[in-house]
Amino acid sequence: MKSFFVEGYGCSLNLSETEQVAGFLKENNFEQIKDFKKADFVIINTCSVKQVTEQRMLSRICFLLEHKKSLSKLIVMGCLASAQNETIQKISKEIIVLGTSLALLCRVLGVKEKEFSPEIIPVKSHELISIISISTGCLGNCAYCSSRLARKNLHSYSVESIKFAFKKALESGSKEIWITSQDLGCYGFDINSSLPELLKELLKNKGNFRIRLGMMNPNHFLKIRKELMQLFSDERLYQFLHLPVQSGSDKVLKAMNRKYSVKDFVSCIEYARKIVPQISISTDIIVGFPGESEQDFKKSLDLVKKIRFDVVNVSRFGKRKGTLAEKMPNQLNELEKKERSRHLAEFFDKIALEKNKELVGREVLCLVSEKATNGFNGRTNEYKPVFLKKGFGYLVKAKLVLARAHFFEGEFLCLVE
Repeated sequence: MKSFFVEGYGCSLNLSETEQVAGFLKENNFEQIKDFKKADFVIINTCSVKQVTEQRMLSRICFLLEHKKSLSKLIVMGCLASAQNETIQKISKEIIVLGTSLALLCRVLGVKEKEFSPEIIPVKSHELISIISISTGCLGNCAYCSSRLARKNLHSYSVESIKFAFKKALESGSKEIWITSQDLGCYGFDINSSLPELLKELLKNKGNFRIRLGMMNPNHFLKIRKELMQLFSDERLYQFLHLPVQSGSDKVLKAMNRKYSVKDFVSCIEYARKIVPQISISTDIIVGFPGESEQDFKKSLDLVKKIRFDVVNVSRFGKRKGTLAEKMPNQLNELEKKERSRHLAEFFDKIALEKNKELVGREVLCLVSEKATNGFNGRTNEYKPVFLKKGFGYLVKAKLVLARAHFFEGEFLCLVE
């Protein structure tokens, strides 16, 4: 029996496909082992979303290449492999570079070809969490994005295949299910369906599970917001939205080739909070995009102050090979980008801590789904993280006793189920 070692990095879509690789190979009589040095096949599923991530991936590839046994094959998959094929092959001719296709891996391993699908039973990374990818690719063409180069156009999986995966996830004991893709908001646009239609089907399942929705771009959220927000009346859908704004400046958004204005984005948040006042809002902001002035950056700060997000993921712009932004004029120096990134992160942390302190003392429901050092991590109905000493695998009542900028410490009160 041939053995394999697989590891994956990046977004939840990438992690889902890594789990599918493991599940598919085990189904085809390969043995998964934890020591890559002893594996016949070493597979790394890469990410290329940020410049710093790319460097990390290349360093990891070099490490694996240096330490794997001479007879094993090193296979590189994922977005970096697709977008930067030549860069990886320059490291060594021994590396097999496959991109984002499972069928290509099948050819290398000599098994019947199959593409990624929700119908592949994955090997879960977390005991109580399942990740289901519902589509790949997107409908955008953002100037900075290398993932668009890697995954191309939107391809939505069928509702039936996702329903199958969801049922299997519940049968496997999962309490929390992440619905993910490159852009959830445009799911189904290519197959005459939509995210709200899909969720209505998934919520027909019985049980006290929780669904977490992944990222969706604001321009697509605008199209589905009415139907989508109505579904949050079901407590099994975490009251959480991830809508990346990327900049508080319309000038920068236009240069980024984003398909909405700041006004559009604000209307998304206002509508969501009108329907679900306590909903958690997560966003992404890129600082130091080519041509971003001090005034543009200040507009991003002003937007963070106005919206009072629950989560802000701050990224420094990095040139991605093959993207429109790579050769744009007025590139900012690294020192300036680093300073803006630090400023925004600290600015948000103050707001987040202030906002979280307002919740201390409240009793909340938490689904405790992850193990942590000296305890467990739970999530409130608004997907706020709470550290607890016990309750793993259960829905519990807890008291928020201490607020941090990015999480709470909680006191376990009792089991709810």
